[in-house]
Amino acid sequence: MSVHGSSDWLLPEKPEEPLQSDCCGTGCTPCVFDLYEQELKLWELECKRIKSGGTGCTEASSEAPSISPTEYKKFKLTSISYMTSDSQIYRFAIPEDGSLGLKPGQHVILRGTIDSHVLTRQYTPVSDLTARGYFDVLIKLYKDGRMSKYITTWQVGDMVEWRGPFGRLTYLPNSYKHIFMLAAGTGIAPMIQIIREVVENEEDDTFVRLLYACKTYQDILMKDVLDNCASYWNFTVLYVLSQEQDESSSGKHYCDKIHYGRLDQDLVVKEVNSVSIDTLVLICGTKSFDKDMINFCNKLGISEKQIFKF
Repeated sequence: MSVHGSSDWLLPEKPEEPLQSDCCGTGCTPCVFDLYEQELKLWELECKRIKSGGTGCTEASSEAPSISPTEYKKFKLTSISYMTSDSQIYRFAIPEDGSLGLKPGQHVILRGTIDSHVLTRQYTPVSDLTARGYFDVLIKLYKDGRMSKYITTWQVGDMVEWRGPFGRLTYLPNSYKHIFMLAAGTGIAPMIQIIREVVENEEDDTFVRLLYACKTYQDILMKDVLDNCASYWNFTVLYVLSQEQDESSSGKHYCDKIHYGRLDQDLVVKEVNSVSIDTLVLICGTKSFDKDMINFCNKLGISEKQIFKF
């Protein structure tokens, strides 16, 4: 029997504990289990606040920081741009021309509920870090993905919960002579932030080399941004296409550098053949991709301190 005046019915759903298979096993921070512990504490705080007469998640406003690492805030979805058959860019409004205040390589956490289950996922905004009034998130949808099922319900005008920023990478100009990037699919997102940070700073002489693995030429994400960055002297990109065997790709630019095949150990060895102590290797892709790239780098004798996995 419900108690008169009880607010229990307003309480949010308890976060769902991740499966062991959800962990990539590569020692990334935060791990999905770290996030679960954070979510559990936030859930307990929200429940306590509601029971004491307060409210749950708040909307972002100009009177407070646009986003918070300790509290979810709601942002309005203003547009959906279709990149490929399964990847879209979602734009969210930040009130009063605000900014997320992210640093290069940082990400935010999305919270959603589907079938009474509370889910969280990490995403790296791909909008310019100096952008005001909005932020863009690149998301790939998976046929059987639980969060994807929630995201497919979004419509322009919906309010969506985010918190952050998070991220352990600290990038300072000219900290390294070279940065090698090994990315696959939507793993391009954090790389975009670092690339922009380097090439748009006239005082930064760091040279950046990106090896970007995709199935086909049409699956290359953020191509317009990469093309623009490639106009700078200190950034080059090699597109590694695993499911194309020739140069018949429609829309291919004459200046594109393409390797047909997989991003395997031989290619990594060829590209990253001389690594000095002032070289940083950045990795972001699927679980299996990340493990392979880390393994290849270890075989090259690259120090763990020189490898960062998003």
